[in-house]
Amino acid sequence: MKNFTFLFTLLLLSLGFAFQANATTSCGCDNNVLTNASFEDGTNGWSKSNGTNFGTDGAYNMCGSKNGLITGAGQIWQDVTLEAGSQVNLSVYGGTHNNDETHQFKLIFYTSGGNQIGEAIVKSMNFEVGSGNQLQLYTMSATAPANTAKVRFLLYSSGNYFKVDAACMKVTPPANPVDCDCVNSNQYVKNASFENGTNDWSKSGGTNFGTDEAYNMCGSKNGLITGSGSIWQDINVVAGAKVDVTAYGGTHNTGVAHTFKLTFYDGAGNKINTGEAVVNMDYKVVDSKLKQFSISATAPAGAVKVRFSVNSSGDYFKVDAICTTLTQPVTCQECNGNTLQNPSFENGTNNWNVTGTLTVEPTYAVCGVNGAKLSGAGKFWQDVELQTTTGNQIALNIYAAFSASNSQKIQLVFLSEGQVELGQINKDVTKELNSGTWGLEKYTLGGTVPGGTKYVRVLLSSNGNDFVVDNACLTFSGPPLPVTLSAFSAKKEGSVAQLAWATTFETNSAYFEVQHSQDGKNWTALSQVEAKGESKELETYTYTHTNPFAVNLYRLKMVDLDETFAYSAIKSLNFDGQEQMNVYPNPTVDRIKVTSNQQVTNVKVYAQTGALVMNTTPDSANEVDLTKLSQGTYYVKINNGPLMRKILVVR
Repeated sequence: MKNFTFLFTLLLLSLGFAFQANATTSCGCDNNVLTNASFEDGTNGWSKSNGTNFGTDGAYNMCGSKNGLITGAGQIWQDVTLEAGSQVNLSVYGGTHNNDETHQFKLIFYTSGGNQIGEAIVKSMNFEVGSGNQLQLYTMSATAPANTAKVRFLLYSSGNYFKVDAACMKVTPPANPVDCDCVNSNQYVKNASFENGTNDWSKSGGTNFGTDEAYNMCGSKNGLITGSGSIWQDINVVAGAKVDVTAYGGTHNTGVAHTFKLTFYDGAGNKINTGEAVVNMDYKVVDSKLKQFSISATAPAGAVKVRFSVNSSGDYFKVDAICTTLTQPVTCQECNGNTLQNPSFENGTNNWNVTGTLTVEPTYAVCGVNGAKLSGAGKFWQDVELQTTTGNQIALNIYAAFSASNSQKIQLVFLSEGQVELGQINKDVTKELNSGTWGLEKYTLGGTVPGGTKYVRVLLSSNGNDFVVDNACLTFSGPPLPVTLSAFSAKKEGSVAQLAWATTFETNSAYFEVQHSQDGKNWTALSQVEAKGESKELETYTYTHTNPFAVNLYRLKMVDLDETFAYSAIKSLNFDGQEQMNVYPNPTVDRIKVTSNQQVTNVKVYAQTGALVMNTTPDSANEVDLTKLSQGTYYVKINNGPLMRKILVVR
């Protein structure tokens, strides 16, 4: 049995060595993009981290007479340029004496700016070499993600020996990388494949710019800068917008600088010194094919345009197939159900009523290309008419800021059909344009629409300085208002107050509570009047107040079945003094009798100087004894009300 086991083991080893020997019989790696991949030129072409002991050995060579060797901890690598979408296939031989240490092969992708894209792709190298001095074959593959400019093949060792040889990396470009649909529909960069020659492009003085037909990636032409110079196009943007551009480029001389740039400018045309992105176009053309380059940047504060430029310091710069996308910032999220017209001032100041000076400027755009600026004291507003189906909850989102604080305010004003104010919601603007992050800040106002509202006014006002706004959104939600009050009136009929109101729409309405006040602060319920509940017809209601005071304020509390409610506008009604209070005899010798359409609970008598000389409660017959008063003229007030009567006391 032992002999059988020994023979079987020898057979496996022989097969294993035969497999590895076969793997090394052909050391050719056509189109290998790695330099010195079998270490025949020592460590040339490889980079290493500080402290890494890296050299060669002749004991574990799988190709040629040498192999690479990391002694102890460290890492070595090579970088290879490639384009997004390329397929990377790697094979490499490795081995160690100690599997307790960590040994890894890695593929890491980077942008043109040197930023790593995603996580590294890792393959553990865990083969312990035996007496045959053979290494084991490892393979890796990956697809270059978007914005890739280079891939790094890296070997990492935490200790012991990391033996490596016969590395072979092949890169297959994407089969059809050109998205000509994006190029042809490019709404930001015009004539993006140069089919219309040099139309839509600006150029610097002395630039020799034209077209060629030898390097076209879309259509039949490509752009060509001969010698040094620059060409560009400008795109309108708002702060926070992300700009992504892909373009194909190539040259005959990579020793001369060629770049793609994204550069931002403010409303005054000044270059902003933040946010610029630059990509070096360092591709030497092969077989009349250009290489795709990607460039991205985010518009900084104050930006109103971005310039995409193609720049050459000499030789030929061939360019074609430019594709541009613009991702608006979160401030430009769609406002569904916006009831305002021209809310972002893209049509100037149309639809807005203005007192003062209101202009539109790209500098203050949060969305689109315009924002509004109120210069100095003034106001501007827009009225939105409510419909019977309009919800009873309102929300206004708007961006605003000021150059200097001067009572800048945002208001929602609720108006009846007769333009009587029923209430308002206010918010003071506190964002200074140049304080903190430059730009406008979002403000939100919301609440319940008062009953009887026919119009909502979005009002913006300032007592001075610059007040800038943009991107307004006014929406309604929730159930319709329980009652659409079309009319409400209070009239005198003799000594009583006659109230009347009408509705044109009711849904789930329960009742109307008629409320009364003398000062507008303290309200009492006079009566409840049952509502129709559901109606789309004209409905009329009345109530008679039989004991009004001299000064009367009335309102309706319109209550829904779910106990939600809203108030109507306030109506006032004043009654003549004779209808409200009478004092006799006048003149008098000793007593007066007070009559009123309300219960008399208190009588106050004042001298002509305004001094209170008597504060008493009348007897059961509403009479008051004045015998303690001297002869003269006095004034009488009942129940601490607003009405007074002049009397003459004669002795």
